[in-house]
Amino acid sequence: MSVTCRITLLLLCALSLGGCAFSGGGREPVSLAPAQETLLETAKSQIGTPYRAAGESPGQGFDCSGFVQWVYARHGIRLPRRTQDQLMAGRPVPREELQAGDLIFFAPSGKLSSLHVGIFDGHGGFIHSPSSGGRVRQEYLLAPYWRSSYYAANRVAR
Repeated sequence: MSVTCRITLLLLCALSLGGCAFSGGGREPVSLAPAQETLLETAKSQIGTPYRAAGESPGQGFDCSGFVQWVYARHGIRLPRRTQDQLMAGRPVPREELQAGDLIFFAPSGKLSSLHVGIFDGHGGFIHSPSSGGRVRQEYLLAPYWRSSYYAANRVAR
């Protein structure tokens, strides 16, 4: 293994173990605007809610796009129901410019037909409803699975 690879791996490990505060592009963590804070509080309030295919509410459970749609609706923002349509809502945001509340999209299988969506938390993580048998939870973009399947992000008007 080359010296450059070793240094890169050491840095990634140090960041992971150090609980780095990631605000999108290596910037210092920023204070959240009140609208971002309340949107994230709404999303976090659903942590533990079971996944349910086509689910759109806390009582039913959520699929990924139903969760995102429900959270934003609590704040007066209408989003389309389908993940592919949510990808077209708002404006694209480069990964290094992510802000709390941005929608982040993943293509785990490499196919746009199986997109997954979550809500960026402003500190290197996101909140989402993962898959069958799972529950709404918070995860980190630096985790290998999510880092390798990251597809795009967008910012909707808020």
